[in-house]
This record gives sequence, C-alpha cells and structure tokens, in this order.
Amino acid sequence: MVNTRQNKKFVIFDLSIKFLMLNPYLAYLHQRALSMIYLILAHDSPESLYNLVKKLQDQEVYFVIHIDKNSDIFPFKMSLSEIQNCYFIYDRLATKWGSFNLVEATLQGFKYIKNNLNHKGRVVLLSGTCYPIKNSIHINDYLKSHPESIFIEYEAIPKRVWHTGGTNRFPFYDDIKTKIALYGGSQWFSIPYKALDIIFEFLDLNPDFTEYFRYVRIPDESFFQTLFLNCGEEYISENIINQNLHYIKWSPPFMHPNTMIRTDLTELKNSEKLFARKFDPSDSYELLQELESIM
Repeated sequence: MVNTRQNKKFVIFDLSIKFLMLNPYLAYLHQRALSMIYLILAHDSPESLYNLVKKLQDQEVYFVIHIDKNSDIFPFKMSLSEIQNCYFIYDRLATKWGSFNLVEATLQGFKYIKNNLNHKGRVVLLSGTCYPIKNSIHINDYLKSHPESIFIEYEAIPKRVWHTGGTNRFPFYDDIKTKIALYGGSQWFSIPYKALDIIFEFLDLNPDFTEYFRYVRIPDESFFQTLFLNCGEEYISENIINQNLHYIKWSPPFMHPNTMIRTDLTELKNSEKLFARKFDPSDSYELLQELESIM
C-alpha cells in the first residue's frame, strides 16, 4: 500500500507539471504564486528600512528583519507597523562590521524562514541601506523566471581586488587551502528556498567549518561562497550563477562601498542589476527622488 500511494502521488505530480507546461497561462500563474522572502539586516535609519520595504511590498512578498542588537528596535517596528508580512527577529546580535555575527544573523534569519515561513519560493538577502533600481514587477518577474538559480558572486582566493588577494583574512591560509577551496565575493545573494536545507545539512555535518570561520576576517564575504562551492551537492553546482544582483561602487582599498549620490543616476538607470547599495537618507536624497520618479 505504501508503494502504491507513493507512486500515485508521483503520477499526480507528474501530470500536474505536464498540465502546466501545456497551458502557458496557468504556468505563468503558478510562477507568480511563488513567494518572495526578503531577509534584511539593518542597524540604523528606520526611514531607509521603511523606504526599502515599501518599495518592494507586493502580494506574496514577506520581510524577515534583523535589527542590530545595539540599536533600539522600537523605531523600526513603528516605521513598518502598517505594512503586512513583516517579521522581526527578536534574538538579535550585535552585527559589527567584519564580525562573524553578520554570518550568524544571516543564519538566524534563514532558520526563522524555515521554521515560520514554509513557502516555496526565493530568499533575497539585503541590507537596510539597499534600494531597488527596478520596479517590483520587474524584480519579481525576473527572479520568478529563475526559480532554481543561486545568484551569488564568487571568486577563488586569492581574489584580485582584495588586499593580498584576501589570503590574510584566513588563519593558517597555506594549510587550510590544501584542505578546502576558499572563495570570496559579495555578502549579498539570493537563493531558492530549497538551498536553505542544503546550507543547514552541510553545517550539521561539518561543525568545524563554522568554528573555523569564527576566526576568519570579514567572514560574511566568504562563508556562503565557500560553503556552496564545497558542499558537493549537484543541485548547487547545476544552479549556481556567479552574479551579484546588486550594483555596488567601490574605491580602493575596497573595504566599504561608496554611498550613492545624484551623479550615479545614469549608471543606475543603465544597469541591469535589480538592487543597489548603499544609500543614505541625507546624502542620497536627490538620487532617491529621481529613482522614485522613473520606477
């Protein structure tokens, strides 16, 4: 009886997929029904967070928000009190720049999503200083047309633009590189919901991986790249795309991104990226007004 029920379920599922393939409009509706979950790490400016969430708000869009432990969470909650599907993480961490707590906060967000938002769809990691440079329809349609794609920027260490190629970020680099291939890239990425299971399964099986990265410098720019490219999962290797969905401007020594200002408008308009960072409510005010008028 068990085998029969399982086979029956498989046949029904198989027919459903074929039915969608034969009906483009139903396939489109199925695609649109997939949820979008934004995990946002913020530490200041409730105004910036509000502008970001308000711009991305749509049906089947959810927001999971981690506010730095050293910041008062109340103004952030008040700024989003009238927006639906906003969930704040209450077990907060002090997310100091370059600390492992940035990785921990991301993992806490992923755990919250797995435990409370059991939706099939996509997870997008953003900072509170990000802002979309395409409208929500374009963003949703683009991401939902790539349901299995893992968008993450990566480059093997030594990475070209990092000081010493980034080798100084990794303790005992010469020894570690013989045991695991190290990669680095942008902290900000986007993954399908299915990838969450792979992340936590890998970490459960490899506790030393997490322990080592606690001592890595600026680990948020290498933890997930190294995990994905060493996990040995066929699903990851088949779907990973070396692409950052963010437009980010850097200046030497490439430690902190430039703040976007009015003169960056043309580059942002011409970019195929979906998001940009970083924006400041004061310094980026004119640029944000311009972006609002064209989206």
